[in-house]
Amino acid sequence: MPFTPLPAKLAGDLSERAAVADICLLSFASLDQADEQLLRSVVTPDIQTNIAGKTCSGADDLKAKVMDNVGKKLDTIHYLTNIRVSVDTDTTARATFTAQAVHCLPGKGLEPGPHKYTTGARYSCAAVKLDGEWKLKEMNSDHIWAEGERSIMKI
Repeated sequence: MPFTPLPAKLAGDLSERAAVADICLLSFASLDQADEQLLRSVVTPDIQTNIAGKTCSGADDLKAKVMDNVGKKLDTIHYLTNIRVSVDTDTTARATFTAQAVHCLPGKGLEPGPHKYTTGARYSCAAVKLDGEWKLKEMNSDHIWAEGERSIMKI
């Protein structure tokens, strides 16, 4: 999936853009903390995702495929950077960012050896404002690189 960066001059008030950036950060913090309630608080019930070639349709599917199989089974750390947000209307926004994700077998993070799988990706997201709160409606990734033990992701 091609990656299209946002323009240098972004639309929207900074506080609105910061709120959209925050839900992007929180979506990955929910995995790192294995916090389903946090995940559901930042996504729409009908969210659509395509992450690392795997699709999810709806918050329940996202919870089952990602939270249950990554957030609750692995120790993870996600680093998001280069976050850009464009608030296109009062109720729609887009965000792009890069991310590095470290996935580790539970309790093995400080041990040397084949216990980790690390990826680098670019993300693009669409957000909507519902009842005064920003929520992620779409999230897509373009994974650029990976290293380590891929089988960790199949735990």
